[in-house]
Amino acid sequence: MLSSPQTQRLDAGHAVEAAPSQPAEGWVERLCRWLCELAIMSMMVMVAAEVLLRNLFGVSLQSADELGGYLLVAVSFLSLSTCFVSGAFHKVEFIDNRLGERGHALRKLIFDAIALAFSLLLLWQLVRLVLRSFDGGDFAATILGTPLWIPQLTMPVGIAALCYSLLRAIGADIRGLSAASRRSRGQ
Repeated sequence: MLSSPQTQRLDAGHAVEAAPSQPAEGWVERLCRWLCELAIMSMMVMVAAEVLLRNLFGVSLQSADELGGYLLVAVSFLSLSTCFVSGAFHKVEFIDNRLGERGHALRKLIFDAIALAFSLLLLWQLVRLVLRSFDGGDFAATILGTPLWIPQLTMPVGIAALCYSLLRAIGADIRGLSAASRRSRGQ
């Protein structure tokens, strides 16, 4: 992770200063990042334990694959808000480079609003999935017999964190667009 207390934007893998209209990492993104770090470390410990137990003692944890899969899904969804505020998602720079300051701010606002709309739709569907699993008493057909709503819960939580980050970004986008408009009128 970066040593700075605030997550910095990434540009081709190199840390650069955060854009003024990009929100800094807040407590939600920081919590999600810590949970992802904990999940990744847990996966590493489980894999190492599984390898050692199998090779040294000929026994297996039996549930390492299942738990590793659940943790992988958790990391995939919980990392979304952290990736968003750090600027780690793909963007089409050849279009951005042709836009002026106001056009760039407007494009960012439109993209973030569309991303929020799709994320809210996904959040609604994921909440329905978790509730259906909970109400139906669905369990994994594995040795652990995990109630499926437990690992599924990380999906709507991660998307909700992304929605929160997108709302913060939209606020920053609106402020950035207003500032760009004022500067363009002042020239």
